[in-house]
Amino acid sequence: MAKSKAEKSSSTARREFVLSETTPFAIKEAYKTARTNLVFSLASSDAKIVVVSSCAPSEGKSTNCLNLAIAMAETGASVLLIDSDLRKPVQHTMLLLENKTGLSTLLAGISDDFSEIVNKDVYPKLDVLTSGSIPPNPAELIQSARMDKLLENVGKHYDYIFIDTPPVNVVTDALLYSGRVSGIVFIVRENHTTHVEINEAMKKASMTNAKILGFLKVGCSAGEKMGTGYKYKYKYKYNYYKYKDYSTTDHSDARSS
Repeated sequence: MAKSKAEKSSSTARREFVLSETTPFAIKEAYKTARTNLVFSLASSDAKIVVVSSCAPSEGKSTNCLNLAIAMAETGASVLLIDSDLRKPVQHTMLLLENKTGLSTLLAGISDDFSEIVNKDVYPKLDVLTSGSIPPNPAELIQSARMDKLLENVGKHYDYIFIDTPPVNVVTDALLYSGRVSGIVFIVRENHTTHVEINEAMKKASMTNAKILGFLKVGCSAGEKMGTGYKYKYKYKYNYYKYKDYSTTDHSDARSS
C-alpha cells in the first residue's frame, strides 16, 4: 500500500532526529551521557535487554530507542534493535528498510531463520529486526513461547538489545516483557507528558513488577543563541525520577519537568 503524503512527511521528520554525522555536538554528548548511565544500570544483568516505551503517543519513543541503540553501537558493542510495536511500527521507515518480513514472521512461525530476516549492519555493529506485517494478535505473539526462545537466542549473540514498544497507557505490550528483560526506559517529552500520565504508567509497571531503568526526557529547550547564531533545539537528559503519586490531586494540566 502506497504511503500518504502525511505519512511520508512524518517519516522524513523522524529521520531528521536520528543520530548522524550532522547531529549537533551537544545532542551527541547528551546521548553519550544517557548511554553511560544505562551501561551502569545494566551492569548486573546477564542478558542486557532494554524495553523502550513511553506513557502516551507522540513522545518520540521510537526515535529515541533507535538513537540509544546507535549510541551503544558506537562503543563497539554488538547491538540488536527489535521493532516490537506490532500496531504502529516506524523503525523501517526511519531506516529505509523493507518490512515484508520481521518479528511477526518469526513469532507466527512462518519462518524460524532469524539470520535471514534480520537486517545486518544497518549501522556499524547495529542489526535491526523490523516488525514485519502487522498481525491481528500482537499481545498473544509477544507472550508466546516463540518470543521467549527468540530473546534467549539473541541474548547469546548480542551485547545489548533494545526493544521498541507501544506506549504503556495505550496498550500493555511493553509490560508483557516484564520478567523477561532487564527493564524499561520511559521516554517523556517536556511540555507534553503530564504527571498524571507518568503516574499511571508507573502504577501499571508496578503491577507487573517491571523494573524501571530510568526516564529519558526529550524536547528540552537549551538556552539562547550561541556565538555562531545557531540555537540547539533539543537537549536530552537521562534521570531517575522518584515515584510520586499524583492521583489524589488534580494535576491534569501538570507537565513533566
